[in-house]
Amino acid sequence: MTQSSTNSAPPPADTVCLTKMSVNSGDAGEHVNWLARLMMVGVESGAVLSAEIIPSSSPDEHVWTLVQRFHSEQLMSEWKANADRLKLLEEMAAKIAANEITLTDAVSSSHGTIGSVAVAIVTQVKSGLEPTYLEFEKQFQSAQAKRRGYRGVYLQPPTKKTPGVWTTLIRFDSPDALDDWFVSEERKKLLTLAEPLVSSTDYQTVAGSFPGWFPAQETGGKGPPNWKTAMLVLLGLYPIVMLEIRYLNPQLHELNPAIANFIGNSISVALTTWVTMPLSIKAFTPWLFPKKDTPAWVSPASFALVVVLFALEIALLWRLF
Repeated sequence: MTQSSTNSAPPPADTVCLTKMSVNSGDAGEHVNWLARLMMVGVESGAVLSAEIIPSSSPDEHVWTLVQRFHSEQLMSEWKANADRLKLLEEMAAKIAANEITLTDAVSSSHGTIGSVAVAIVTQVKSGLEPTYLEFEKQFQSAQAKRRGYRGVYLQPPTKKTPGVWTTLIRFDSPDALDDWFVSEERKKLLTLAEPLVSSTDYQTVAGSFPGWFPAQETGGKGPPNWKTAMLVLLGLYPIVMLEIRYLNPQLHELNPAIANFIGNSISVALTTWVTMPLSIKAFTPWLFPKKDTPAWVSPASFALVVVLFALEIALLWRLF
Protein backbone atom coordinates (compact mmCIF):
# COMPACT_ATOMS: atom_id res chain seq x y z
CA MET A 1 0.00 0.00 0.00
CA THR A 2 1.28 3.46 -0.89
CA GLN A 3 -0.04 6.29 1.19
CA SER A 4 -0.88 9.66 -0.31
CA SER A 5 2.19 11.93 -0.38
CA THR A 6 2.68 15.53 -1.42
CA ASN A 7 5.75 17.17 -2.88
CA SER A 8 7.09 19.48 -0.17
CA ALA A 9 8.77 21.90 -2.58
CA PRO A 10 7.05 25.30 -2.70
CA PRO A 11 4.79 25.32 -5.77
CA PRO A 12 4.72 28.25 -8.19
CA ALA A 13 1.72 30.34 -9.09
CA ASP A 14 -0.80 28.32 -11.08
CA THR A 15 -0.04 25.24 -8.99
CA VAL A 16 -0.73 21.88 -10.60
CA CYS A 17 -1.80 19.01 -8.35
CA LEU A 18 -1.47 15.50 -9.80
CA THR A 19 -3.51 12.73 -8.21
CA LYS A 20 -2.47 9.37 -9.62
CA MET A 21 -4.70 6.34 -9.13
CA SER A 22 -3.33 2.87 -9.89
CA VAL A 23 -5.91 0.09 -9.93
CA ASN A 24 -4.28 -3.13 -8.74
CA SER A 25 -7.46 -5.22 -8.50
CA GLY A 26 -11.22 -4.91 -8.55
CA ASP A 27 -13.50 -3.06 -10.96
CA ALA A 28 -11.46 -0.41 -12.77
CA GLY A 29 -14.64 1.26 -14.02
CA GLU A 30 -15.90 1.77 -10.49
CA HIS A 31 -12.63 3.40 -9.51
CA VAL A 32 -12.72 5.71 -12.53
CA ASN A 33 -16.19 6.74 -11.39
CA TRP A 34 -14.69 7.72 -8.06
CA LEU A 35 -11.92 9.75 -9.71
CA ALA A 36 -14.50 11.59 -11.84
CA ARG A 37 -16.46 12.38 -8.68
CA LEU A 38 -13.28 13.70 -7.07
CA MET A 39 -12.67 15.94 -10.07
CA MET A 40 -16.20 17.32 -10.01
CA VAL A 41 -16.04 18.02 -6.27
CA GLY A 42 -12.96 20.13 -6.96
CA VAL A 43 -14.70 21.95 -9.79
CA GLU A 44 -17.78 22.56 -7.65
CA SER A 45 -15.67 23.92 -4.77
CA GLY A 46 -14.55 26.92 -6.82
CA ALA A 47 -10.91 26.41 -5.86
CA VAL A 48 -9.98 24.54 -9.04
CA LEU A 49 -9.09 26.62 -12.08
CA SER A 50 -9.30 23.66 -14.47
CA ALA A 51 -9.21 19.87 -14.29
CA GLU A 52 -8.62 16.88 -16.52
CA ILE A 53 -8.42 13.11 -16.21
CA ILE A 54 -5.72 11.38 -18.25
CA PRO A 55 -5.55 7.59 -18.56
CA SER A 56 -2.32 5.62 -18.88
CA SER A 57 -0.70 5.46 -22.30
CA SER A 58 -0.46 1.65 -22.11
CA PRO A 59 -3.62 -0.48 -22.25
CA ASP A 60 -1.97 -2.98 -19.91
CA GLU A 61 -1.71 -0.44 -17.12
CA HIS A 62 -4.72 0.69 -15.10
CA VAL A 63 -3.47 4.11 -14.10
CA TRP A 64 -5.43 7.35 -14.27
CA THR A 65 -4.12 10.81 -13.40
CA LEU A 66 -6.31 13.65 -12.21
CA VAL A 67 -4.68 16.97 -13.11
CA GLN A 68 -6.03 19.98 -11.20
CA ARG A 69 -4.77 23.52 -11.64
CA PHE A 70 -4.98 26.21 -8.97
CA HIS A 71 -4.18 29.91 -9.04
CA SER A 72 -2.20 29.62 -5.81
CA GLU A 73 -0.87 27.24 -3.18
CA GLN A 74 -3.48 28.57 -0.73
CA LEU A 75 -6.34 27.49 -2.99
CA MET A 76 -4.77 24.05 -3.32
CA SER A 77 -4.52 23.82 0.48
CA GLU A 78 -8.19 24.78 0.77
CA TRP A 79 -9.08 22.06 -1.69
CA LYS A 80 -7.09 19.44 0.25
CA ALA A 81 -9.03 20.37 3.39
CA ASN A 82 -12.37 20.30 1.60
CA ALA A 83 -14.88 18.19 3.54
CA ASP A 84 -16.33 16.53 0.42
CA ARG A 85 -12.84 15.59 -0.74
CA LEU A 86 -12.04 14.05 2.64
CA LYS A 87 -15.27 12.03 2.51
CA LEU A 88 -14.31 10.64 -0.89
CA LEU A 89 -10.89 9.68 0.44
CA GLU A 90 -12.58 7.90 3.35
CA GLU A 91 -14.57 5.85 0.83
CA MET A 92 -11.29 4.57 -0.62
CA ALA A 93 -9.47 3.98 2.70
CA ALA A 94 -10.39 0.30 2.91
CA LYS A 95 -9.42 -0.36 -0.70
CA ILE A 96 -6.11 1.40 -0.21
CA ALA A 97 -5.48 -0.72 2.90
CA ALA A 98 -6.33 -3.87 0.92
CA ASN A 99 -3.97 -2.74 -1.87
CA GLU A 100 -6.80 -2.73 -4.42
CA ILE A 101 -5.74 0.75 -5.46
CA THR A 102 -2.78 3.05 -4.92
CA LEU A 103 -3.26 6.79 -4.57
CA THR A 104 -0.43 9.30 -4.76
CA ASP A 105 -0.44 13.11 -4.84
CA ALA A 106 2.27 15.34 -6.24
CA VAL A 107 2.69 19.02 -7.06
CA SER A 108 4.02 20.01 -10.46
CA SER A 109 4.94 23.39 -11.93
CA SER A 110 3.68 22.30 -15.34
CA HIS A 111 1.95 19.38 -16.90
CA GLY A 112 1.59 18.94 -20.64
CA THR A 113 -1.38 17.56 -22.48
CA ILE A 114 -1.38 14.56 -24.76
CA GLY A 115 -3.52 13.18 -27.55
CA SER A 116 -3.68 13.54 -31.32
CA VAL A 117 -7.31 14.55 -31.85
CA ALA A 118 -9.05 17.26 -29.85
CA VAL A 119 -12.51 18.79 -29.90
CA ALA A 120 -13.45 21.92 -27.98
CA ILE A 121 -17.00 22.06 -26.60
CA VAL A 122 -18.55 25.18 -25.11
CA THR A 123 -21.76 24.50 -23.17
CA GLN A 124 -24.11 27.21 -21.91
CA VAL A 125 -26.03 25.94 -18.88
CA LYS A 126 -29.39 27.52 -18.08
CA SER A 127 -29.41 29.89 -15.15
CA GLY A 128 -30.28 28.24 -11.85
CA LEU A 129 -29.63 24.70 -13.13
CA GLU A 130 -25.88 24.61 -12.46
CA PRO A 131 -26.11 22.22 -9.45
CA THR A 132 -28.13 19.72 -11.49
CA TYR A 133 -25.71 20.06 -14.39
CA LEU A 134 -22.82 19.25 -12.06
CA GLU A 135 -24.42 15.89 -11.30
CA PHE A 136 -24.77 15.25 -15.02
CA GLU A 137 -21.11 16.12 -15.63
CA LYS A 138 -20.04 13.51 -13.09
CA GLN A 139 -21.81 10.82 -15.10
CA PHE A 140 -20.56 12.16 -18.42
CA GLN A 141 -16.89 12.41 -17.42
CA SER A 142 -16.95 8.96 -15.87
CA ALA A 143 -18.42 7.36 -18.99
CA GLN A 144 -16.06 9.23 -21.28
CA ALA A 145 -12.93 8.23 -19.36
CA LYS A 146 -13.62 4.54 -20.00
CA ARG A 147 -13.85 4.79 -23.77
CA ARG A 148 -11.35 3.29 -26.19
CA GLY A 149 -8.65 5.76 -27.22
CA TYR A 150 -9.52 8.30 -24.54
CA ARG A 151 -6.52 10.52 -23.79
CA GLY A 152 -7.92 13.03 -21.35
CA VAL A 153 -10.27 15.96 -20.99
CA TYR A 154 -9.58 19.56 -20.03
CA LEU A 155 -12.55 20.90 -18.09
CA GLN A 156 -12.97 24.55 -17.17
CA PRO A 157 -16.03 25.50 -15.09
CA PRO A 158 -17.83 28.85 -15.32
CA THR A 159 -16.06 31.99 -14.13
CA LYS A 160 -17.40 35.34 -12.95
CA LYS A 161 -16.88 36.72 -16.46
CA THR A 162 -18.53 33.71 -18.14
CA PRO A 163 -21.40 32.57 -15.89
CA GLY A 164 -22.98 29.29 -16.92
CA VAL A 165 -20.32 28.56 -19.56
CA TRP A 166 -18.48 25.23 -19.35
CA THR A 167 -15.48 24.73 -21.63
CA THR A 168 -14.33 21.19 -22.38
CA LEU A 169 -11.42 20.00 -24.52
CA ILE A 170 -11.66 16.27 -25.26
CA ARG A 171 -8.64 14.33 -26.51
CA PHE A 172 -8.59 10.91 -28.20
CA ASP A 173 -5.74 9.03 -29.82
CA SER A 174 -7.41 8.82 -33.24
CA PRO A 175 -10.34 10.23 -35.22
CA ASP A 176 -11.98 6.78 -35.25
CA ALA A 177 -11.90 6.52 -31.46
CA LEU A 178 -13.36 10.01 -31.18
CA ASP A 179 -16.12 9.11 -33.65
CA ASP A 180 -16.96 5.93 -31.75
CA TRP A 181 -17.59 7.96 -28.60
CA PHE A 182 -19.50 10.76 -30.33
CA VAL A 183 -21.93 8.40 -32.09
CA SER A 184 -22.24 5.93 -29.21
CA GLU A 185 -25.63 5.18 -27.72
CA GLU A 186 -24.21 5.82 -24.25
CA ARG A 187 -23.28 9.40 -25.14
CA LYS A 188 -26.64 10.00 -26.85
CA LYS A 189 -28.50 8.90 -23.73
CA LEU A 190 -26.39 11.16 -21.54
CA LEU A 191 -26.95 14.15 -23.83
CA THR A 192 -30.68 13.48 -23.69
CA LEU A 193 -30.48 13.81 -19.91
CA ALA A 194 -28.68 17.15 -20.31
CA GLU A 195 -31.09 18.69 -22.84
CA PRO A 196 -33.37 20.33 -20.24
CA LEU A 197 -30.32 21.86 -18.55
CA VAL A 198 -28.48 23.31 -21.55
CA SER A 199 -29.40 26.30 -23.68
CA SER A 200 -26.66 25.86 -26.31
CA THR A 201 -23.64 23.71 -27.18
CA ASP A 202 -20.93 24.71 -29.66
CA TYR A 203 -18.35 22.31 -31.09
CA GLN A 204 -15.03 23.22 -32.68
CA THR A 205 -12.37 20.86 -33.94
CA VAL A 206 -8.72 21.81 -33.63
CA ALA A 207 -7.44 19.24 -36.09
CA GLY A 208 -8.23 20.83 -39.47
CA SER A 209 -5.94 22.85 -41.74
CA PHE A 210 -8.35 25.81 -41.86
CA PRO A 211 -10.18 25.65 -38.49
CA GLY A 212 -11.21 29.30 -38.58
CA TRP A 213 -12.97 28.98 -41.95
CA PHE A 214 -14.40 25.47 -41.72
CA PRO A 215 -16.53 24.52 -38.68
CA ALA A 216 -16.43 21.13 -37.03
CA GLN A 217 -19.03 18.51 -37.65
CA GLU A 218 -21.02 18.05 -34.44
CA THR A 219 -21.06 14.27 -34.77
CA GLY A 220 -17.44 13.25 -34.33
CA GLY A 221 -16.24 16.83 -34.06
CA LYS A 222 -14.18 16.55 -37.27
CA GLY A 223 -13.57 19.11 -39.96
CA PRO A 224 -13.73 18.26 -43.68
CA PRO A 225 -10.77 16.57 -45.43
CA ASN A 226 -7.86 18.91 -46.10
CA TRP A 227 -7.99 18.47 -49.88
CA LYS A 228 -11.63 19.61 -49.98
CA THR A 229 -10.95 22.66 -47.83
CA ALA A 230 -7.92 23.54 -49.96
CA MET A 231 -9.99 23.39 -53.15
CA LEU A 232 -12.68 25.71 -51.80
CA VAL A 233 -10.15 28.16 -50.36
CA LEU A 234 -8.44 28.33 -53.77
CA LEU A 235 -11.83 28.67 -55.50
CA GLY A 236 -12.63 31.77 -53.48
CA LEU A 237 -9.13 33.23 -53.22
CA TYR A 238 -8.01 32.94 -56.85
CA PRO A 239 -10.46 35.49 -58.39
CA ILE A 240 -9.80 37.93 -55.53
CA VAL A 241 -6.04 37.86 -56.16
CA MET A 242 -6.48 38.15 -59.93
CA LEU A 243 -8.80 41.15 -59.59
CA GLU A 244 -6.36 42.81 -57.21
CA ILE A 245 -3.54 42.33 -59.71
CA ARG A 246 -5.67 43.91 -62.43
CA TYR A 247 -7.28 46.80 -60.54
CA LEU A 248 -5.68 47.32 -57.12
CA ASN A 249 -1.95 46.88 -57.76
CA PRO A 250 -1.73 49.74 -60.32
CA GLN A 251 -3.14 52.07 -57.64
CA LEU A 252 -0.51 50.99 -55.14
CA HIS A 253 2.55 50.98 -57.41
CA GLU A 254 4.03 54.09 -55.80
CA LEU A 255 4.02 52.50 -52.35
CA ASN A 256 6.81 50.36 -50.92
CA PRO A 257 6.15 46.70 -51.92
CA ALA A 258 5.98 45.71 -48.23
CA ILE A 259 3.10 48.14 -47.65
CA ALA A 260 1.39 47.44 -50.98
CA ASN A 261 1.43 43.66 -50.44
CA PHE A 262 0.20 44.05 -46.87
CA ILE A 263 -2.80 46.04 -48.07
CA GLY A 264 -3.54 43.54 -50.82
CA ASN A 265 -3.19 40.52 -48.55
CA SER A 266 -5.38 42.13 -45.88
CA ILE A 267 -8.15 42.66 -48.42
CA SER A 268 -7.74 39.10 -49.73
CA VAL A 269 -7.97 37.55 -46.27
CA ALA A 270 -10.97 39.69 -45.29
CA LEU A 271 -12.93 38.88 -48.46
CA THR A 272 -12.06 35.18 -48.17
CA THR A 273 -13.05 34.99 -44.52
CA TRP A 274 -16.32 36.92 -44.64
CA VAL A 275 -17.51 36.59 -48.24
CA THR A 276 -16.25 33.70 -50.36
CA MET A 277 -15.78 31.02 -47.66
CA PRO A 278 -19.22 31.41 -46.02
CA LEU A 279 -20.83 31.16 -49.47
CA SER A 280 -18.72 28.14 -50.47
CA ILE A 281 -19.34 26.31 -47.21
CA LYS A 282 -23.08 26.89 -47.46
CA ALA A 283 -23.18 25.69 -51.08
CA PHE A 284 -20.99 22.62 -50.56
CA THR A 285 -22.05 21.50 -47.07
CA PRO A 286 -23.29 18.05 -48.24
CA TRP A 287 -19.88 17.49 -49.86
CA LEU A 288 -17.86 18.78 -46.90
CA PHE A 289 -19.93 17.00 -44.23
CA PRO A 290 -21.60 13.97 -45.85
CA LYS A 291 -24.05 12.07 -43.66
CA LYS A 292 -25.01 8.44 -43.72
CA ASP A 293 -28.05 9.19 -45.87
CA THR A 294 -26.17 11.48 -48.31
CA PRO A 295 -26.50 10.03 -51.85
CA ALA A 296 -23.32 8.50 -53.27
CA TRP A 297 -23.41 10.79 -56.33
CA VAL A 298 -22.98 13.95 -54.22
CA SER A 299 -19.23 13.55 -53.76
CA PRO A 300 -18.21 13.08 -57.44
CA ALA A 301 -20.78 15.63 -58.62
CA SER A 302 -19.52 18.25 -56.16
CA PHE A 303 -15.90 17.60 -57.12
CA ALA A 304 -16.80 17.96 -60.80
CA LEU A 305 -18.68 21.20 -60.09
CA VAL A 306 -15.65 22.68 -58.33
CA VAL A 307 -13.46 21.78 -61.33
CA VAL A 308 -15.97 23.41 -63.70
CA LEU A 309 -16.01 26.56 -61.55
CA PHE A 310 -12.21 26.67 -61.69
CA ALA A 311 -12.39 26.51 -65.49
CA LEU A 312 -15.02 29.28 -65.62
CA GLU A 313 -12.91 31.52 -63.37
CA ILE A 314 -9.86 31.03 -65.56
CA ALA A 315 -11.87 31.66 -68.74
CA LEU A 316 -13.48 34.85 -67.42
CA LEU A 317 -10.33 36.28 -65.90
CA TRP A 318 -8.32 35.41 -68.99
CA ARG A 319 -10.09 38.28 -70.79
CA LEU A 320 -8.82 40.85 -68.27
CA PHE A 321 -5.17 40.41 -69.21
